[in-house]
This record gives sequence, structure tokens and C-alpha cells, in this order.
Amino acid sequence: MTGFGQAELKSQEGHFRVELKSTNHKFLEISSRLPGYLSEYEETIRREIGKKIRRGKILLFVASPDPSVSSSRLVLNESLAREVFGKASAVKRLLKMRSVSDDAMLHEVMRYPDVLAKDTSTDRRSVYSRKLQGVLAKALSDFDRSRAAEGAALLRDLKNRVREIHAALGVIKRRIPAMAKGFKKDLEARLKDFLREGQLDKERLTLEVAQYLKSCDISEEVTRLSSHLAGMERALKEVGELGRKLDFIAQEMTRETNTIGAKSSDAAITDAVIKIKSGIEKIREQAQNVE
Repeated sequence: MTGFGQAELKSQEGHFRVELKSTNHKFLEISSRLPGYLSEYEETIRREIGKKIRRGKILLFVASPDPSVSSSRLVLNESLAREVFGKASAVKRLLKMRSVSDDAMLHEVMRYPDVLAKDTSTDRRSVYSRKLQGVLAKALSDFDRSRAAEGAALLRDLKNRVREIHAALGVIKRRIPAMAKGFKKDLEARLKDFLREGQLDKERLTLEVAQYLKSCDISEEVTRLSSHLAGMERALKEVGELGRKLDFIAQEMTRETNTIGAKSSDAAITDAVIKIKSGIEKIREQAQNVE
């Protein structure tokens, strides 16, 4: 099912923004556009999406500040500072450089990479993670609202398709008596052909009648199709994951409809079969969009 959701948050860490877009797909497929510094959160984000969304191609976009850049607190690497200062002092003594002051040496120590670094401690990253997940949760809620609106329209369309199939099936049911009369007339003509030969082969006659009944009677298929259609109506009233169930029922309906079409040569029934198959195909297309 298609949908769109977004959310954002402005905090002291910076501006967080999450967008979710989805298109129809049988399974859940997530494509993410995350900055490199969010790679450690990607699996968590995917799990949260998987809890809410079961099917669809999801495009995820996240914009957020780098946790290290947003940190305003500097941390001193004391052991590294001591080591750098010690090495600098050793070089001073080795070269007998009396003119180098302590202030100059301190300046060099402070310039050394990683002696001073921004705070990326576990506590700070935990706060960052919670805020990111909060924005994601709001985006998912917005996404759900978007899909709920589409779902309501989709349900209306599915119900309309079921009504169309009901109407076409009604035509078939009303044509069965006329079809039976035609069947009786054809059978009588075939019996006359047997009698013209002067001898009646009972075994052959029984076989012909049985085969003719089997190939022309559509009452069983109509009954099963009606039952599947009722099952479809019940399914549309249920909650939860319905897509696969609707698709399965539609497959069964297609099987019975094909058999009806193959057995009948009645023009009105043929036209109704075409309408039913068209309705079923549209239901199957929409079932791919339903969780």
C-alpha cells in the first residue's frame, strides 16, 4: 500500500528529520538513505519499521546532525597528553634546546590530534538515539494515517468489485433454467441419433449422457463461486493482514469462473463470466496492496 509520513524535531543536538515513502510490493523491502554516522542505528530503525509495516517498497530518508559535531563538551585524553609532552621534553633535552618554553610545548601538545576530542560518550549517544527514535515513531504514525485514508478508499473499491461480481453471478443463476432447457433439447437430439441406428447401445448411451452432464452442468461451480464470494465479503470485514487471504480466495474464484466459461456456450453467461473475471483480476491487483 502506498503511503507517506514525515516528522521533525529541533533540539539542542540539532535538527532531526525522517521521511517514509512506500509503493506497492508483495513483501517488505526497505531502501534507506542514511548518513555514514547513522550506520550504527540502521538496524534498529529497520526493526522499528518492520513492526509497523509488513508489505511495500519503503524509501527511508533521515537527516540529522552528526552526534560528534553536535557535542559541545570537550574531553581531554590525559594519557595521550602526558605521552606527547614527555616525548616533546625528551626531544628538547636530546637537542639541548633551552630556548623552548613550556608554553610553546603546551601549545604543541594541545595541537596534537585526539588530545582534545568532542564528547561522544555512551550517555550522549543514548540521548541522541532516543530523540532519533522519537522522530521515527512520529513519522511512522503520520505514515499510518496516510495509509488509513488510502485503505478506506481501497476497501470501498474492493466492495464495489464484489457487488459487480454478485450482479454478474446473478445473471448466470437466472440463465441456468434456460441453459437446462437447451441442454435437454440437445440431449434429446443426440438420443434420436442413437435410435436411428436401429440398435440402442445402453453402455454407450450411459457414457454419453454422463459425459454430457459433466461437461454442461454448471450448478456446482456456481454454488462454489457463491461460497467463495461470501468468503470474500467476510474477509473484507476482518482486521489484520488480509492481502494474502484475499488473493487466495480470488484464485479459487478464478478457477470456478474459468470452468463455468468452458462449460457454457450461452452468450449471456459468457458475457457475465467476462465481467466476473475482470472483477476478480482487479481484486487480485488490489490485494497486492493490502497488508
